[in-house]
Amino acid sequence: MIQRLDEYVERQRYRALNSVLIYKGDRIVLERYYNRYDENSRHHLKSIWKSILSVCCGIAIDKGLIKSVDEPIAAYLPVFDGRANPYHPMITVKHLLTMSSGIYWDGGVKHHCPMMEQFNRAGNRIEYISDIKMDAVPGTVFLYKEWDVILLSALLSAASGMNPFDFCSEYLYKPLGIESGRWFTFPDGVCYNIGTTPAEQAESNLSARDLAKIGLLFKNGGKWNKEQIVSGGYIREAITPHRQGYGYLWWLYDDGYGCMGYGGQQVRVIPEHDIVYVLQATALRSPRNYDDVVKEALRNNIVK
Repeated sequence: MIQRLDEYVERQRYRALNSVLIYKGDRIVLERYYNRYDENSRHHLKSIWKSILSVCCGIAIDKGLIKSVDEPIAAYLPVFDGRANPYHPMITVKHLLTMSSGIYWDGGVKHHCPMMEQFNRAGNRIEYISDIKMDAVPGTVFLYKEWDVILLSALLSAASGMNPFDFCSEYLYKPLGIESGRWFTFPDGVCYNIGTTPAEQAESNLSARDLAKIGLLFKNGGKWNKEQIVSGGYIREAITPHRQGYGYLWWLYDDGYGCMGYGGQQVRVIPEHDIVYVLQATALRSPRNYDDVVKEALRNNIVK
């Protein structure tokens, strides 16, 4: 049956696919690697980082460092107190988690984003974002963009007094036994995991098994080895639809929920089948989705 899966991957010409890992319950039922990858190989997270940052936000709320998702971000980022725009005091933590801050965003063409290039050159990057015009009333429009998650990272840092990676490492990665290189931090202290060069991106990476732990944590209501890492209440909110198939920086589907990163990186939870799966791939110029590989495994009873 494994050979049948390999033949399917070859037939579909999925030459960039590197990892396929499937958990049924709490055990691995399928683990296949390609292109000289193995269980110790590591991949850059890409936008899966956003979903991990959401978990960290939940932990910060559990600890009382952030009062609630309904708190205005100006309580932590004073530049959003209304001095630059009268809409700013309306932006809450929840708006950042649901990509609905209302701040204008233009992602550019074919991953060339002039706004991000200007952001990278800015001296004070949070002030740079505060100077961008508002395009909608906060909470009214969903728009997937980088500004909201960058602000959430800065907010977590202000609330905890820690670099966001250090917070994640201490309260999420260590309890789960996850190892990772540091997230990229700009000289002004803004921590942003996408990075600006391939070298910076390569520092923050996880193995397929490490990524699966994030999915298992959610599937098990925030518990890991009987320890409550993040509250079950936050988990439920994070996977509740708030905006167009989106929770708290987690994507929602008809059969479950998960996190995605550019190039085919994916963690997916399918509660009906008690399944968590991870896909990792080398990013190509055009977006790719490899979910059909897992569907093929299910269809041929490779996963039981």
